[in-house]
Amino acid sequence: MPRKFRALAVMGNVELDLREAEIGYGLSVIEAVSVMGNVEITVPPDIAVECEGGGLLGSFTLKYQGPANPAAANRERTVRITGSAYAGNVEVVVKGPDEGMLTKLGRTLGW
Repeated sequence: MPRKFRALAVMGNVELDLREAEIGYGLSVIEAVSVMGNVEITVPPDIAVECEGGGLLGSFTLKYQGPANPAAANRERTVRITGSAYAGNVEVVVKGPDEGMLTKLGRTLGW
């Protein structure tokens, strides 16, 4: 993942899944802007997440799902998500791998 990344959704949808991405040490910044659309960003639980954003007739949210805990994140690698949602939605979800990903990994490794 680059140090700075921009995601723009205009009357559409952008989905970023960082669970399999290589995120370098230090700070990486994602600028997410949604105009009558959706930006969905999924981050693994071992990465620290900072969110700064707002919504105008929309929402900018950070959610933790499953066993993900903000205290368990490694502070050496941080993703800061900034931006805004105009009549749209920016959603950041911190969660572990899905069952489908574990199954796929098991097939790859011959489990």
